[in-house]
Amino acid sequence: MKEEIYPGKEIYDSEKTGFRESSAGKIQAKIILAKCPYAYSKSDNLFGMRIQRFGSDWKRTWAFKIDSERAHHEGYDKERSHGTFNPTGEYPGCPYCGTINLAQCACGKSFCFKTEGESRTRTMRLTCPWCGQTGEYSATETLDLQGGGY
Repeated sequence: MKEEIYPGKEIYDSEKTGFRESSAGKIQAKIILAKCPYAYSKSDNLFGMRIQRFGSDWKRTWAFKIDSERAHHEGYDKERSHGTFNPTGEYPGCPYCGTINLAQCACGKSFCFKTEGESRTRTMRLTCPWCGQTGEYSATETLDLQGGGY
């Protein structure tokens, strides 16, 4: 698992020997993978999404293009995550098409998708760019995402 943990603020503890690290100030973040079905080249449609833990859920904070070799080298293809994965206000969206929408296929992989106009339908017919399976996708609050299997 490729996970980043950033140190929190140092707090002065007069009862002990000086400074100590506050565990409450730590930021937990990692990278999950997705594909864009709208990219010009279907061989170069992989992207990474940085997710950060906020309370008990994960939020998408950043997205970037990445090739499968680099993703494998970094261990992103082995990542498994469970949560809501809602975007933060700063999340730029898919680096290929700009959408913030995220779907999960029965194969366990995630991909972005566009909606028609302002339509927020609860069910859509989509094709997974990972496995090619087409099906009806419904809105959900929680996803179980996994990497790998380019």
